[in-house]
Amino acid sequence: MIIQLIKKELLMVWRRPRELVILLFMPFVLITILGAALGSIINGDAPDLDIKLAVIQKDDIDDGEEKMIKRIEDLPISPEEKTTAIEGIKSFNPIKILRDDIFGSVEFKDSIRVVEMESAPSAKESLEYSGVLEVPAGFTEQFYRHAFLNEDEIPSLNLKLNESYTLEGGVLNDIFSSFQDNISLWSALPSLGIDQEMLQNSLISKVGNIETVTKKKPINAVTYYAIGMCVMFMFYVAGNSAALALEEKENQIYGRILLANVPIPTFFIGIFVSTIIVTFIQMNILFGLSALIHDVRWPNTFDYFVVTLCLCLMVGGFAVFISAINYRLNSRSATQVFSSFLIPIIAFIGGSFIPVSQIGGFFETISQYSPGGAGISAYYKIMQGYTLNDISVQLLSVLITTILLLVLAFLIQPRRGESI
Repeated sequence: MIIQLIKKELLMVWRRPRELVILLFMPFVLITILGAALGSIINGDAPDLDIKLAVIQKDDIDDGEEKMIKRIEDLPISPEEKTTAIEGIKSFNPIKILRDDIFGSVEFKDSIRVVEMESAPSAKESLEYSGVLEVPAGFTEQFYRHAFLNEDEIPSLNLKLNESYTLEGGVLNDIFSSFQDNISLWSALPSLGIDQEMLQNSLISKVGNIETVTKKKPINAVTYYAIGMCVMFMFYVAGNSAALALEEKENQIYGRILLANVPIPTFFIGIFVSTIIVTFIQMNILFGLSALIHDVRWPNTFDYFVVTLCLCLMVGGFAVFISAINYRLNSRSATQVFSSFLIPIIAFIGGSFIPVSQIGGFFETISQYSPGGAGISAYYKIMQGYTLNDISVQLLSVLITTILLLVLAFLIQPRRGESI
């Protein structure tokens, strides 16, 4: 009898292609759109920029170096100290580093165009630039005098930003703020005994590869949204199953089943199992398409199936619970509230839309044990190469939720004699 009930539920789903298209097509479209649109944010990539920077060079770099070297040679210090100071002057010139190693680096050469000028552009011409940088006369010599002789103040670069280019101006401001801080630190190195070459390498290598603390595989944007959207749309299967169950009651199908002396729990078991089957098929189709089109592949297929099955059990529990409420109230209100209100909340708390790790704190803790968050967290971890033992807490949370939903559904479901 249970097999016949399951078959009946599956046929009802199959005969509604509109719902099937929504459950399969919509999440895949969202995966593609969100993965492409928000990829740079999730992946930590820099956005495409076209920064045009005007540089007014009033300083004679070579002349500044020569003057400082000559002055070092005239100091009453040992030859070894003179050699060290002169090598420092030749190896670390702030303007050359800014021009060649930062603006000319692989990270910035396609994003920042430097236009050197002898004089400041006019007010009209300056509108074409994201910013105007002025290197004052005597900058190089003043920098070395402060660094090696502790004379004068630390020189400053004069940067004027174009307010019309908010993003580009912000990037330039961050670059120069960091550069100025490092220059100030470098000027104090001779007295602190810090390796100058080490700081130089740090300064010109600001942009590097991002690694996770545990050295696990990082999650890219498409993978992130493939998992997030699939888990979110799982819950819509529960709402759809509950709506179909109430439709059976409205069409007197449920009453005829009871007249055939079928126990009420058996009827709800049919809803439970059929929802599991539909959800399992849905998840495998979505992740299969993601693997073929977006190359979202699982390192361990067995672990993936275990997590998916646990989540399908929970979705089945939601379907039975909502169906029981609908039958008790004889209304679709529970389905409507669940699909329109609760699922977006479950998805948001679980992290389907944004990484909850960026919020952190108590919210992140709640997310890991919420119905959607536990599943998403489990998927992320096995995608990164963790074992089932590492996600046992998340799986236990999912199974406990499933048991609670089934118990509540059993308590809420109408009894024989008040059901028809």
